[in-house]
Amino acid sequence: MKRALFLACTLVAGAGAWAEADYPAKPVTLVVAYAPGGMTDILTRRVAKDLQVAMGQPFIVENRAGATGQIATEYVSRRAADGYTILVGATSHVINPALKKSLPYDARKAFDPIALFAVSPNLVLVNSKLGIKSFDQLKQAAAERKTLPFGTAGAGGSPHIVGEVLARKSGLPLVHVAYKGAGPAMADLVSGQVPFGISESVTADAYLKDERIAALAVASAQRSRQYPQVPTLSELGYKGIDLSTWVGVYAPAGTPRPILQKLNEQIRKAIANPDTAAYIQSTGSEPGDLDLKGYASFVNSEFDKWARVIKEANVKDD
Repeated sequence: MKRALFLACTLVAGAGAWAEADYPAKPVTLVVAYAPGGMTDILTRRVAKDLQVAMGQPFIVENRAGATGQIATEYVSRRAADGYTILVGATSHVINPALKKSLPYDARKAFDPIALFAVSPNLVLVNSKLGIKSFDQLKQAAAERKTLPFGTAGAGGSPHIVGEVLARKSGLPLVHVAYKGAGPAMADLVSGQVPFGISESVTADAYLKDERIAALAVASAQRSRQYPQVPTLSELGYKGIDLSTWVGVYAPAGTPRPILQKLNEQIRKAIANPDTAAYIQSTGSEPGDLDLKGYASFVNSEFDKWARVIKEANVKDD
């Protein structure tokens, strides 16, 4: 009886090890927490092509937008921990626990961090037709108005928090206009439906290059290499603002470490591909390059940072 039990356990363990070594043996679904056209979607589709070639299986991109990433996040949290359903989310993943009164999952415990795609600066933007060339000019224009609407990809996202922090520090009469995704928010900024916006650089880059919008400031600690002429908010006198958008990848908690390791290595190779790295940098972003331990540490530190920022700025969910 003991021998039979031992053999059974050995077979199960052997099968598990084989499955991990053979991974992926079928298509992998990358569940993007946002609508098509935004930073998370664009980067995911770019990297998915490289992963498909490198790992020999289709990497299918599935958009499950809504509730600032919560819909996709809850969905993936309930999937099997086998590496075949993976979450790709932006900074809202670490913001939501501090901003929402309740979540149907524990963001810290329900996922195993896999890899960092990219870090993108948040830019303070205006429609070019307004003729506003500097942040001081924006302040002057705002002084003549009771409110200054600013559009973002949605409530609770990194750009939204930047706007709330900026309003608190600057005294500008900012009023948030939440869109269902970065694409719609940018479309209205470009068309002039909303005069002012905050966005990560991936979504904004093409419109900055054709000068339909202009960047007045960047919310990162240092100037962007892609937009060196754009001052940081800290340089403009609003010290301590270092709030970037970043895109990361997660698996349901309990996914075997060999699978996590393989995904981390292959994603980092994909991002380091010269063409992909050049593309990421061309959008004002920086490619991610953290191993499993480093990325897990980064995610934990971001949970803590955003919780502190939200509390200090008294940010409320729209």
